[in-house]
Amino acid sequence: MDSSRRRLLAVTSSLAFPLLAGCTGLVGGGSNDDGSSDGGDDSGGGGGDGDSNEQTETTTETPTETATATPEPPDEFLLRTRQVMDEIRWFGTEYPRAKRNFVLRVKPVRETIESLRERNTLAEGDVVELREKTTALATFVSEELAPHFELDGRLRNGENGLVRNFAAAVEQDDSQASQDALGRLAVFYERVTSESYIEHNLSAHPIEEPLHGMLSAGGEGQTIFGVSYPPGDNFTTQTFSDEYSGRGPDEVRPHSHTFPTGQTVYDHAHEYDAGHDIFDHANERPDGLAYTFSQGSVDILKDTKAWRERLADYQPKYTDVFDGVAVRDGRVDYAYVMANTLVTDRTSEAQFAGRPIFVQRFEDESGAAAAMNTLLETTLSEDGTTSLAGREWTKVFYDYDGPNLYGNLYQVGEFLLAASVSPTPHRERRAEDQWPTPLKQSWLGMEVSEETTETADG
Repeated sequence: MDSSRRRLLAVTSSLAFPLLAGCTGLVGGGSNDDGSSDGGDDSGGGGGDGDSNEQTETTTETPTETATATPEPPDEFLLRTRQVMDEIRWFGTEYPRAKRNFVLRVKPVRETIESLRERNTLAEGDVVELREKTTALATFVSEELAPHFELDGRLRNGENGLVRNFAAAVEQDDSQASQDALGRLAVFYERVTSESYIEHNLSAHPIEEPLHGMLSAGGEGQTIFGVSYPPGDNFTTQTFSDEYSGRGPDEVRPHSHTFPTGQTVYDHAHEYDAGHDIFDHANERPDGLAYTFSQGSVDILKDTKAWRERLADYQPKYTDVFDGVAVRDGRVDYAYVMANTLVTDRTSEAQFAGRPIFVQRFEDESGAAAAMNTLLETTLSEDGTTSLAGREWTKVFYDYDGPNLYGNLYQVGEFLLAASVSPTPHRERRAEDQWPTPLKQSWLGMEVSEETTETADG
């Protein structure tokens, strides 16, 4: 099978990736002046008799008050999309540095604790010294790590219970209690830098909350996601929630599988033993297709040996399937998300049912609108609309060096989203084919809020 990539898009230019920090807010609509005024009529004299002794009264007008515009309610779907993109980008670019810095910031705390344990007499100054170190660490954790991980509250508080107990013992001049308190402090701050603690609580493989929750619509059903961020050295991982399972060897655990041709699936979890690989799976897809991450793209693999049940027989059929909807001119960021329903039965055909989402970010809303118009005027053809969660997506199709690929396109704010890409024409799709359950369970399935609907109707 020829797996060379087909490049269809005519609009290409150099790709820039300026740093994007944090979520930007929506700007409210223009101000409305109600035109009200308290100015009065001139009631002064100035009579026609020309009496020079009569004084004229001057009335001071009250300045016209300009009504303050009521900000439009934020589009929750746009805000969520920003959160998703910002969080994926953080893991793809900032996570390694943040993890290293965490270990470095804990080091002065541990060194101070060890120094205090060697002193025969402890005083208030020693408490201040320790508190300064734990507070500096807590500030770092609160600002750099807490937005991305669910961490022990003691790490976010320089005056935590362990420090308070030490301070109380020193104040009471109880040397034994002081040493006991320092021992507990030493155990805690040593534990948080251990490999097992960092792997579980500062993990990027998999990522847990809050990113996992951001990617989910929040409805029924458990989910698992693959995430790929090509601009960040092709950072790729999965998201998972420990609410579903622990990480013991006899429990459901997320993991990846790489096909012999190099493509990988990350939206996958079940119980497994060491040495488990793609050759252990015979649970093929009913349609014979598997969506996978490749090197900075999404590929569709197809069963090449239908006479036997083995996932390892799948070969690339369509490579870089979102290339036809990619706009590099003016784009500032992009990522791929693979959405799937969490299925713990390792033999279920739903194990490999993930569906990809392509997220492109532009400088602003007008940039995203221009990108969509460019696509519709060049490489894409429209085929009506389809609705998901109250939002109308544009059905499109594009040439893939002979056959067509079909998908759905939607612009929200500065983002251009593409999903439901497949070789199945729109006219032949059933409802579950147009919007498979994994996509409905992703944040794409967030229902339009009443506030957004009222604003649109107003």
